[in-house]
Amino acid sequence: MTYTHTNSGPAGEVHTLEVGHIAELLNQLMERMDRLEQHLAKVNTLADEAPALLAMATDTVDGLYRDAASAGVDIDERLKVGLVALERLTDPATLRALAGLSEQLVTLDELARQAPGFAAMTVDMIDELYAAIRKQGIDLEDTARQGLVALRNLVALMQSDEMKALMSSGVLDPKTLQVMGAAAHALVSAQREPRRAGPMALLGALFNRDVQRSLGFALNFAERFGQKLPG
Repeated sequence: MTYTHTNSGPAGEVHTLEVGHIAELLNQLMERMDRLEQHLAKVNTLADEAPALLAMATDTVDGLYRDAASAGVDIDERLKVGLVALERLTDPATLRALAGLSEQLVTLDELARQAPGFAAMTVDMIDELYAAIRKQGIDLEDTARQGLVALRNLVALMQSDEMKALMSSGVLDPKTLQVMGAAAHALVSAQREPRRAGPMALLGALFNRDVQRSLGFALNFAERFGQKLPG
């Protein structure tokens, strides 16, 4: 912007502005006003269309709500449950628990990464053990087959009529086993201390309390056994 200073006599200086520059400023101002008018026109258009857009959005939401209700979905209830769940998730105690869980997940991830190495080490140990057993002349596969055969035979024996008869015969009754154990112990003791005995020794043994108890047991056994014999 340039100014021209002229002297107009005694009235003083008069400041004049170039006419071309004023026209340029006016043009810029008019352009800005045009752009502002265009923006205002767009705003007015949006304002005019806003009720229709709002109504369309409302109709869309209502349609979705009706479709959900017809499908048995209670949106209000789900929103309430969602808010409750959000409240619980944002609870400090829950957040601390989630933080601890994340740390545990990191540990589990590290263990999972190390799992292949542990598996390979375990396989190597089993192979070494298998090789050591084979060096001792033990065939694990044959032993396993024999074990399966023995197990199958044992199952068949337990399901047989003979085993059922044995279990119901009373032979395995604790009292029966106690008597049989006492008889076996007495038999072994008598064999360890053999002695000669004549008629007089036999007669004298009749007055021995232990011999009398044994004879009483034998007589009682003979009577009960006779009752069990057929015919």
